[in-house]
Amino acid sequence: ANMGGQPVSILLCDIDHFKKVNDIHGHAAGDEVLREFGRRLRENIRPLDLACRYGGEEFVVIMPETSQDLAQQAGERLRQVMAETAFQIGRGDELKVTMSGGVSTITPPEDAIEALLKRADDALYRAKSAGRNKIELETIL
Repeated sequence: ANMGGQPVSILLCDIDHFKKVNDIHGHAAGDEVLREFGRRLRENIRPLDLACRYGGEEFVVIMPETSQDLAQQAGERLRQVMAETAFQIGRGDELKVTMSGGVSTITPPEDAIEALLKRADDALYRAKSAGRNKIELETIL
């Protein structure tokens, strides 16, 4: 679709310490966390946006007509939604879940979606390296 020069942003997010959830609580609990994480993403984005699982414990939110500032605000809002309320796992057990995220923005036809994902992935890596539970912006040299 032609976006007519409107910015498009993506948020690539990762469930912090997800491997520990599987290792400590089991894969059924891990699956429940993935389902709940996806549900919270879907319920807290605009109808215009698209959230999907990207692989493993990574999810991507595609935000058409969204500046970098607005995408960062959306990422922070989603980060708070995840951290504020414990996730229910198993028989009444609760688990605190946090996420890290990376934001990247393009104004087509500046570059392809692959470049956008790569830049968001780099920002996600920096968020995790900087202690997790945070949203990092891309850096363009």
